[in-house]
Amino acid sequence: MDSAQKTIGREAECSGIGMFRGESTSLHFKPSPLNSGISFVRVDLPNRPRVRAHVHSLSSNYKRIFLKNEEAEVESVEHLMAALAGLGIDNIEIEINGREVPAGDGSAKLFLEVLKKAGTAELGGKKKEFIVKTPIMVSSRDASVMAVPCEKGLIFSYTLDFNGSFIKRQTYDIEITEENFCRDIAPARTFGLSTYIEEFKRLGLGKGVTDDNSIIVHKDGKMTRPISMEPAKLRFPDEFVRHKILDMVGDLYLANVVIQGRIVANRSGHSLNVQLAEKIVQGAA
Repeated sequence: MDSAQKTIGREAECSGIGMFRGESTSLHFKPSPLNSGISFVRVDLPNRPRVRAHVHSLSSNYKRIFLKNEEAEVESVEHLMAALAGLGIDNIEIEINGREVPAGDGSAKLFLEVLKKAGTAELGGKKKEFIVKTPIMVSSRDASVMAVPCEKGLIFSYTLDFNGSFIKRQTYDIEITEENFCRDIAPARTFGLSTYIEEFKRLGLGKGVTDDNSIIVHKDGKMTRPISMEPAKLRFPDEFVRHKILDMVGDLYLANVVIQGRIVANRSGHSLNVQLAEKIVQGAA
């Protein structure tokens, strides 16, 4: 793991449709100085309010991450945060002209491609690190996530289990290096269970779902594209557990530290992930 803080080498842009609200938004990435951290700027609102990408800015975690500063909110940040974590970018300003980050293809590929073209620049100061020295655990019912000591690096061990329905049990272990993240985690796409469809319709969500940015998993295990209902083709046989790790990488980066430890998760989602991030922030203080 590189020890120096980084920002991007030059400005970059991308745009697209948000998965939940279906609104078009653009992102403008700008280099940021040492120790400035990661922040969003809502350029569509009066006075261009800034929303810090930190667990203390969390306002909700229902199916995605919401960040808020007073009345300014940014949502669905987890895949972008994962891309920043995977590339080791600590400091960046992200101008956004709406409330939801674009979905891209439902993975982190859109952000990786743009940020890689922008390149990185070292800023001199050391990264903020958190070394797990004693186990830290959060749980709820039959889901849990725990950080345990590890000699070096950041390793994820995730078990995805729906008790025999929808998806057969999947497990995946990976050390997060830039190469491993870009190749094995970043391309894994969003998936949803067929039982979510009516709930999303009732809540007016999922307006930006397309055949190209998500996969629907049915109770009998069949996987389809969400609009055409044609059979879905996976990028990996275990794409779903990899996507859960993608989400977790992004969620934990809201602690704004580089973690040295092993993260062991069983059926964990955004809620438990950010609870662990909060405990890490408390431990790093």
